[in-house]
Amino acid sequence: MIILDGKNISEFGFEMEPGHEDPITPNMERKTLAIPGRPGIWDFGTEIREKAFSFPIKIMDRFHDRMQQVYNELVAFLFDAYGQPREIKMVREYEPDKFYMVKVVQQMIPERPSEDGTLNLPFIANGGYKFATANQYDPKENYLYDQDYQYDTGLMYANPKYFQWIYDRHYSGINNYSSLNTDFIIEIVGTITDPSITNLNTNQKLTLPSISNGKLVIDGKRFVVIKNGQDILDGSNYNFFYIQPGEVGFLFEGEKPNATVTYRWLHKFM
Repeated sequence: MIILDGKNISEFGFEMEPGHEDPITPNMERKTLAIPGRPGIWDFGTEIREKAFSFPIKIMDRFHDRMQQVYNELVAFLFDAYGQPREIKMVREYEPDKFYMVKVVQQMIPERPSEDGTLNLPFIANGGYKFATANQYDPKENYLYDQDYQYDTGLMYANPKYFQWIYDRHYSGINNYSSLNTDFIIEIVGTITDPSITNLNTNQKLTLPSISNGKLVIDGKRFVVIKNGQDILDGSNYNFFYIQPGEVGFLFEGEKPNATVTYRWLHKFM
């Protein structure tokens, strides 16, 4: 069973049929080069492409006018106001902690026998990856300091969503429960002079411009820094970094900080 933007496929009037296609890896394209006179090929790595899905569904209704109405409602859900396939959050019930962002990718032609109608839902995840929210794997209870817990027993804090930056040096951390590096966005709202962020796992340091009652957005996916709504061309060394798998520590530094720092990111999986 699949859930689309929070709605079970049965809410549209359909039942899932056996035989769906759900690859465990996305499409891939190898980058190679053959050199004349040299055995074999040079391998320049692999590019991750899209992941395609196909879900056979069936509507049980002997009345064709009602059947057509259900089809129309499904089409209206899959397309936006401009008639373009829209991006939909898809969750499979056998992996409920993760989701894909998908679009319908080709024409759907239902079979129209006398008492039921079947068709395939063809979806594509253009990015190829599946995701989970930043707090999906947080512990189910809050562990308080000095409560007789043994050190290094595997207990973890919940991933922070934000913190108040009021000290010149502020340490923060994130737990990435995926096996993949993931990009992320940091928003800083308030006042700070000569700020910087260091990834303590890699020692990469990102320098940033000062703000006074302003807003900085560090977009690690697009590799841009936005100050008060405008992309900046100077004031940063653009030394962006990823969130590595496991525990990742950050050091926030700056003069006279009075700001709120917010993390926005997702766990990423193959």
